[in-house]
Amino acid sequence: MKKLTVSLVSALLSFSAFCSSAAELREGHPEFHVVQPGDTLWDISQSFLKSPWLWPEIWHVNNQVDNPHLIFPGDVLSLVYINGQPRIQKSNKLPNGTVKLTPHARQLTADQAITTIPLDAILPFLTSARVLDQDELDDAPYIVGSDSGRLLAAQDHKVYLRGIEDQPVDNYSFFRKGDRYLDPVTAEYLGTEAIHLGEGFKIQSGDPAVIRIKKTVEELRAGDRAWPTNDQQIRPVYFPRAPKNFEGGQIISVYGGVQQIGQFDIVVINRGERENMEVGYVLDIYQRGETIVDTIASQRRRDDENVSTWDKIKEGVMNEKQTVKLPDEKAGQLMIFRTFEKVSLALVLKATRSIHTLDNVKTPL
Repeated sequence: MKKLTVSLVSALLSFSAFCSSAAELREGHPEFHVVQPGDTLWDISQSFLKSPWLWPEIWHVNNQVDNPHLIFPGDVLSLVYINGQPRIQKSNKLPNGTVKLTPHARQLTADQAITTIPLDAILPFLTSARVLDQDELDDAPYIVGSDSGRLLAAQDHKVYLRGIEDQPVDNYSFFRKGDRYLDPVTAEYLGTEAIHLGEGFKIQSGDPAVIRIKKTVEELRAGDRAWPTNDQQIRPVYFPRAPKNFEGGQIISVYGGVQQIGQFDIVVINRGERENMEVGYVLDIYQRGETIVDTIASQRRRDDENVSTWDKIKEGVMNEKQTVKLPDEKAGQLMIFRTFEKVSLALVLKATRSIHTLDNVKTPL
């Protein structure tokens, strides 16, 4: 975890070479910020900038700091101007000249540095979340029974797993078939959610093999599927950035069974590696504008002498009314943190109004 945290902070602060647009200060921005426990670089950058992912563009390395890539609770981040350009630098002095004293004996380890985004929100999904196609589900190893003699198996029980006799793997994760993902525009099948149930390790090879369950979030049953546990999904770095040539997409699902999506919820969008989605892409979320009846336009059509009587009678019988779609309204921002072939998982970093499935995602302005 220490290496992960250090890498996240270092990556964001060294990202300025990848940024292409100038960072613009937010109206009413502070002159300084004292880093608090629980802060993230995203939180801090939002207080200074209109586009938080452009934070590295205004970061200025302080030569007096041995390791400028680490920011800790208690550090003072001050806004200064160098050659007419705004820069953020780390110091122990507030703009009014007050020196922020800290005990010389204070020692901070790397894992106390603040992170880019709230890692606790996404860590459970880096190894457990899966989106599979139907063939993968059909061909996956499966539980045929358990040693408990019951229909359900829990932690410390043993389950019997078929289909892994040729795999030199000891650790497995268990899943159950979840919702099918369909594209809301084209109706294309995008994959099926695999609901994470728990983890176990092989204690006896064979067909079936014997797996001891070491952790469950839900009891297992015959027919549940298993795949080798993949710890490689934990990424050491995140480069928040806007995608290029992104044609837009929609939120198609949300984890947790909530109806209204808010900050730090995990959502699924209908764009994946096939559409060149990458981890770290930041997208704006737009609440879909409602389609409403325009009563004035409907009355004007009824009064319009250029519309035939027959058309008016037909529209009256069919109860046809004039409608108008209201504009989409910006509702928040998300960041892609895991990609699959046709869909991606994203963390909602900001929510300024209610967000729902089928809301649109677009390149940030």
